[in-house]
Amino acid sequence: MKIKKITEQHRRDFVAILKCEGCGNTQKQNRCYDDRNYHDNVIPVLKCKHCGKSRNDLGIVENTATPTKYAPHEIV
Repeated sequence: MKIKKITEQHRRDFVAILKCEGCGNTQKQNRCYDDRNYHDNVIPVLKCKHCGKSRNDLGIVENTATPTKYAPHEIV
């Protein structure tokens, strides 16, 4: 799954529309957290509700890190 669009954000919590890179299906993810752990470790293992595949299952490795709204040292 890949973030297609962030629809709401309050501090580090956000709601996003995710897109499956395997089948193209989109789904809403309500509980997202804008930090490096979530972007680097959680999103790659999220399974698509349509095809059941994750980024790791598909072997997709992204070279560029998804930017976060706040720097790691900023406490909000």
